[in-house]
Amino acid sequence: MSIEKEEVVVLPTQKVSCTKSFDALWFCYSPVHQLQQYYRLGSLDNCSGKWSAVVDCLKLKTKRSHEVQEILVTRER
Repeated sequence: MSIEKEEVVVLPTQKVSCTKSFDALWFCYSPVHQLQQYYRLGSLDNCSGKWSAVVDCLKLKTKRSHEVQEILVTRER
């Protein structure tokens, strides 16, 4: 008789932190960044990508932990 062992992969729980997203959004609206964008591109940055990152992060904070883990694993692929 051979007994096959099933491998169970246990993922470490990842805590979602929105600090980096908020910092990036804060910096995006700073005069330094806006003047730099105006100098380089001739227009101000509307920071829409940063807003999207903050909204996505806040949405993840409202979900259950197993749902968050599934979403983070699919994003890593």
